[in-house]
Amino acid sequence: MRNHLTAAFLAFTLGGPLLSSCGEVDDSKETTTPPTTAGKPAPAATALDAAAPLQANVFLELSGGMRGFMPANTTATEPTAFQQRIGLLASRTHSSPAVAEAEFWLSLNKAPQKSTYAHFREIVQGDTHEAALGTELPAMLENILALPGATNKVNVVVSDFIYGPKNQATSALMNVNITDALATATKKGLAVAVLGETSRFYGTFHPAVKTPRKQVTLKGETLPYYIWVIGPAAAVGHYVNEVLPATSAATQQAYFGLTFPKVPYAAVLTQVAADSPLAPSGNGSISYGGAGVSTNLEVDNVKDGVDFTVALDLRQLPAAWREPTFLVQHLQAQVPNGSVKLLPGSVKPVSNIPQLQAYTHTLRLHLSDFPKGGGQLRLTLPAPGIPAWVAQRSTENDNQPGPVPHTYRLSEIMNGVREAFPQALPPVFTATFTLAQD
Repeated sequence: MRNHLTAAFLAFTLGGPLLSSCGEVDDSKETTTPPTTAGKPAPAATALDAAAPLQANVFLELSGGMRGFMPANTTATEPTAFQQRIGLLASRTHSSPAVAEAEFWLSLNKAPQKSTYAHFREIVQGDTHEAALGTELPAMLENILALPGATNKVNVVVSDFIYGPKNQATSALMNVNITDALATATKKGLAVAVLGETSRFYGTFHPAVKTPRKQVTLKGETLPYYIWVIGPAAAVGHYVNEVLPATSAATQQAYFGLTFPKVPYAAVLTQVAADSPLAPSGNGSISYGGAGVSTNLEVDNVKDGVDFTVALDLRQLPAAWREPTFLVQHLQAQVPNGSVKLLPGSVKPVSNIPQLQAYTHTLRLHLSDFPKGGGQLRLTLPAPGIPAWVAQRSTENDNQPGPVPHTYRLSEIMNGVREAFPQALPPVFTATFTLAQD
């Protein structure tokens, strides 16, 4: 027999009381209203498959320096990783039901030139005779974002993003130039995703640093290239998850301005079977009735601490941000004037739990104290900064490609992207719980 020493109730809210209709749970009484289950999220939650169809522009920088990624192939040769990935990217963008309309462009000299999908595909497969002088990186971005309706679409830009201006003095302001080039987008609240890839390269490499050689002939060495996705935050997330070919373990990723104010709600799991993998452990205890999910949590002996489980649907987030190791490192739980912490190793993907089919992750929190008059518990994923791989890939001298892929002053380029956004980025998402004590 349990003694109820303290009762605490957690009511979930995220932009509104999404689950307030569930009411309180009393395990000792029958109820005529079935409790909310994990398999049926509240109507206010926005499902990923309900996202609006995308409008997409795909741009390929067709400069002489890019031709080596796209050699002409024969039956005796194998396409480069670039040709395989960008060919699939174009195909998925062209055919995906998630994309209502797709346009393909070539970034040649100053202004982007429209291409048909078939012609775009032929170029990727090796028909690069149209290649011209490259446009300086800031100008290329400005020209793309200046196209009619560009800021309302997903803009996918494929380039080596080597910034080698004719006026070398402008290199000192590289980050400022990138920030200015993105001003049109960031002033409208758009997001930027950067995916770093590598591929074998056959042909003439044009480094940003022109000494001792202005160009280098390569015969299959590995070089980096990048896919930038620029557009409204929800559309960028939708494109990255639903259209862009799945990233490999070697793909480097960075995201700026991605926020998800309508991440489907978190639920406090209070009524699962005693043998469930979600059952609590520790000094505290939670009342379970086997009825699924409730918004109310009845706790015994909170002073000694109590563990409880939260379920989240994070499928809108990029795959890199859904990794448990990433979430463990970055998720923050806070109770002002109280004490709560994320239990080590407790973030797990949902699998083979029928009651949780609407969720992607579970995690466990340890609540040991909260204000007697009640308060707020916040579970937040802060916006990550520039990832470590950027500095690892950045170089001050790209004249001779080495065994490790490097891009000329990539750190400055990415600093320019970051500086285009507000100094304090909003969190990726926040789940807010209201605490009350009987």
